[in-house]
Amino acid sequence: MNRREFLRQSALLGSALAFHHRIPLLKAAEGRGIHLGLVTYNLARSWDIETIIRRCTAHRFEQVELRSTHAHGVEPNLDQAARQKVRDRFADSAVQLISLGCACEFHALDPAVVRKNIEETQAFIRLAAAVGARAVKVRPNGLPKERPVSDTLKQIGAALRELGAWSAAEGHDIALWLEVHGSGTSHVPHIKTIMEQADHPLVGVTWNCNSSDLIEGSCKENWMLVHQWVRCLHIHDLWNEKEYPWKELFGLLRKTEWSGSALWERGGEADNPDALMAQQRAAFDTLMQQA
Repeated sequence: MNRREFLRQSALLGSALAFHHRIPLLKAAEGRGIHLGLVTYNLARSWDIETIIRRCTAHRFEQVELRSTHAHGVEPNLDQAARQKVRDRFADSAVQLISLGCACEFHALDPAVVRKNIEETQAFIRLAAAVGARAVKVRPNGLPKERPVSDTLKQIGAALRELGAWSAAEGHDIALWLEVHGSGTSHVPHIKTIMEQADHPLVGVTWNCNSSDLIEGSCKENWMLVHQWVRCLHIHDLWNEKEYPWKELFGLLRKTEWSGSALWERGGEADNPDALMAQQRAAFDTLMQQA
């Protein structure tokens, strides 16, 4: 093969690989890609697991995050038989139990409170491993006025680093996804600082699609600050462009070659959840095609 032919073949191979790398962003079912799912807070708060699986399957929602304290009852107090039953039920379905959503947080002034939250998170990590989930969602939830902001961010990051190391050491390898949440702590540059402090491969971010993400109506600047850590999106009603710049966000997902879970979090229950789920699925498909 002469040099010209070598360069031509190399260019074709490079184009093919680049195209192949883009495909998963449009075909979530292939493993990599953007997977539409459901957070059970709050639309599905009263549903049992059978109902969750049935409705998610019917509307092609591939994944689910089960929120603690809801009717489905997937909590750390489950015995081993009950944990196995949850695991088997999802394993036998088309729906992946991707994460457990707890309310554990690590910003408190009292070290004993922080330690209690760390231990509770460990219990959720053990539960996640038993039921076949990949992650536990945690949150920051405020900045105490009695302490410098930088110290609180460092404390949250240290707790996450400890939990990531513990999860790995125990052989669970369950990820911690920090929700962009809370008064002050939802400020995306603060999330960046926390992640730099945490500095552990099992610690990632759940992008929460908050109004506080936006700078003059755009989420681009803040997305680019933290996208390398984002493992999950909590999305809202994708047909409502007035609520959030969904077209811009999905364009950024494509531009940054992001892959992960896009989980619909809806604020309240509904009289006709099936109609809403169908509407969300259609809006998701449209945005994926436009991206």
